[in-house]
Amino acid sequence: MSSLLYVKMLFVGAGIVGLGVGLYRNTVPTEEEVVAKFSPEVRQKYYQEKAFRDASEHDNKLYELIQSNAQSSRPAWMLSDSVEPACVIRERDRATWTARAQTRAQTAAQNKMIEERDRLRRAEDDQKRTKANWSFW
Repeated sequence: MSSLLYVKMLFVGAGIVGLGVGLYRNTVPTEEEVVAKFSPEVRQKYYQEKAFRDASEHDNKLYELIQSNAQSSRPAWMLSDSVEPACVIRERDRATWTARAQTRAQTAAQNKMIEERDRLRRAEDDQKRTKANWSFW
């Protein structure tokens, strides 16, 4: 009798866990779905920050340097005179990266203005040609 109770409870427990897993998979959005719902500005900032995090190799280099100095008798904070703290490197890279992003944004805005100007000039030329063709009326 007690073994039957254990079997029942095993199935009930597996059912509860299975229900939880199924609900989780069907209700929790993936990262791509969440990002797709962002506004374009937030999405661009998200991708920029993600690219910056992925590109920060200085933290990995610092970690490797700490590992290499682990066998020495020096403390970990006395790595080398030529090594900058990771926060300084990160902020310098962020400033450079931000300046490049601003330059790209300014260039894109200038290109958009040039395209708009050219479009308006073409429309004006088309209007002049149309008036010239129908001037005798």
